Amino acid sequence: MGDQGASWLGKVGDTYNMLWKIVIRPPRDLYSPEELGPVKFRLGKRVYERRDLQLRSSRGVLECSHFLPAKPQEVPRPCVVYLHGNCSSRLEAFDALPVLLPRDLTVFCLDLSGSGRSDGEYISLGHHEERDLKVVLQHLRSLDTVSTIGLWGRSMGATTSILRAAEDHALAACVLDSAFRDLRTVAEELVTRGRFPVPQFLLSWALEMVRTEVSTRAGFDPLELTPINSASRAVCPALFGVAADDTFVMPHHTQDLHDAWAGERTLRVFNGGHNGVRPTWFLEEAAEFLVERMRTRSVFGDDITPGRRFAASSGAQDKDEDDSGDGDGSQPPRLVSPLTERLQFDADSAAGPTSPPDKGTENIKHQQQMASDLTRLGFGQEAAELATQHGRTIEECLEWLLRQPGDEFARIEPGRPGTRETGEAGSRQNGRGTSSRASGVSKQSHRKQPITEVASSPPRRRGNPAGKLSEQLLFLGFNEDESDLASKRCLTMDAAMDFMAQQQVTVHL
Repeated sequence: MGDQGASWLGKVGDTYNMLWKIVIRPPRDLYSPEELGPVKFRLGKRVYERRDLQLRSSRGVLECSHFLPAKPQEVPRPCVVYLHGNCSSRLEAFDALPVLLPRDLTVFCLDLSGSGRSDGEYISLGHHEERDLKVVLQHLRSLDTVSTIGLWGRSMGATTSILRAAEDHALAACVLDSAFRDLRTVAEELVTRGRFPVPQFLLSWALEMVRTEVSTRAGFDPLELTPINSASRAVCPALFGVAADDTFVMPHHTQDLHDAWAGERTLRVFNGGHNGVRPTWFLEEAAEFLVERMRTRSVFGDDITPGRRFAASSGAQDKDEDDSGDGDGSQPPRLVSPLTERLQFDADSAAGPTSPPDKGTENIKHQQQMASDLTRLGFGQEAAELATQHGRTIEECLEWLLRQPGDEFARIEPGRPGTRETGEAGSRQNGRGTSSRASGVSKQSHRKQPITEVASSPPRRRGNPAGKLSEQLLFLGFNEDESDLASKRCLTMDAAMDFMAQQQVTVHL
């Protein structure tokens, strides 16, 4: 019995060590400078450069990079600060470069203190990182090349963004992916769901032990880290993203933060877990969300110095930027690193067809076949032919058609299969139909159209109301498109019903 007791206490001790290390010392993402890739690189036809720099925060030196056009800027550009997760580094920002840089946004990223190549022994899941971000914002606001500033954070980076947005009302917008509402709830849920073998009656004791360990080592109280309290003081527009299958930080954390946010807020739900690949449609929508809100803030806001203006048209001021070389007639290398080689391939695909001339006939036949398929789906011939110029697959063409404002293209002719959908429904279709990082579809900025129902038959009812949220809505009488859209926008039945009411959706009995 004594041996069993000692073994049990040993397991509790191991669990206790795992808990405090998860909070302040998860595996560190160490990388070589070569993995940042070349200083100058191409995305599509345009040339960009990476300017590496160091900033000093309260915990030491921060290693940073600023991605911007290689040509000198004539007008200030908006800048997006990308903030990585707790086991990551500034290399994570490479996921967002192909959707941000082509939209005339510059991108600033850094290794937060305790992460990557920056100073610091421990992370703090947002507490000290918020001070790092404050230093970065002070630096960017001192530059004549930066106008408005937005934040894109994931996990720890999202929490950091929330804490800063509550204090800094000059920020233009935030994209917040998988933040947590408070650290105590995360720890309790990890234990109660069996991720760590601590008996329930010892949970409070274990948390207090972790609290003492973290406070001693990292200088902050983890149980007082409560982003939910900061969300109620944040006023800038925010796009929240969460994976419905996240088992590390439960999805309700994002729902709670979204509901508490003081400013404009939008919620998007996808699959992929806490650390998984984010769908193309979410990356594209997040980038467009930042562009629209930052443009609005630059015109009407007061967070930039007088005289600064937003570079309004994508690519207009850099129409000959593809000629930017290194002075000897050679072209800059492409953005390639062990982390981003596949990402570069996707970015090149997004820039447009690169087929040699001898494949032109094959491409024309492919477009004609897609146009024929679209007309069979119920779209007009003219709309179908135009769509083939904006997509390389039938899914991309459909997405483009369904995202157009008004009813000109998203009209299904009577007697043919299909229903009319909005831009958000089309975005959902793309999210299911593709897994690439960079979309080949040219996104157009416009206001989202309200849901318009065209029902040729009563909605289907299903017999099992205890399934996924979309299945429960189907059982209640909503049609399939409405149920799918609501399940993408909401995490709970109450939230879904509120969404349906806002859209004035009716149930067919």
